[in-house]
Amino acid sequence: PDDCTAVADAFVLRARARWRRAGLPRLPCRSPPPPAAKLFYDANALGGDSAELKGAQQLKRLFTYVAIRVVQGHIEGIGNDGGFAPQATGWDGSSNCPDYDVLRWHMENVPLGDGDEWISALMKENPTVALRILEARKAYAAEFDYRAMRECVDEVIGEGNVRLMQEHMAASLRGRGNDGGEDDGIEDRSF
Repeated sequence: PDDCTAVADAFVLRARARWRRAGLPRLPCRSPPPPAAKLFYDANALGGDSAELKGAQQLKRLFTYVAIRVVQGHIEGIGNDGGFAPQATGWDGSSNCPDYDVLRWHMENVPLGDGDEWISALMKENPTVALRILEARKAYAAEFDYRAMRECVDEVIGEGNVRLMQEHMAASLRGRGNDGGEDDGIEDRSF
């Protein structure tokens, strides 16, 4: 049970106790609340897909981008503090690694699209690097913290809603003849 249900249950118990002390007839049992319904939206607005599917597609695109950067870092030797892997780029910006050259060219010239399109284009030119990106994407998706993302989404939306409501309130007060000056009673609260 969530906090709202617990508060409602406590309220009902207190009300029943007050009614009994007053000698009134018993309150009927509270019926269970109806199941929470999801907000309705026209799926045609999203091309017939659910919002969850659209979110998954955007995550796939993000994971592809992250995987590309991970593989780029591996080729460049990032995190290779004194190891045996060769550095892909010299101090003068020159490249001595054909894998790096192909990867950079695709990063600069091929649109990411949904992620799969980009990897497909790379696969035609350098399957080894493309397979490394596929594996990195799979690994990143497995280690991604979806619970932390949910908390971040809740926090970002909450902060955005508060800011927008404050802007709306300030505009509403200015619209009522208040000049919106220092004494309008509205504080700028940055979260």
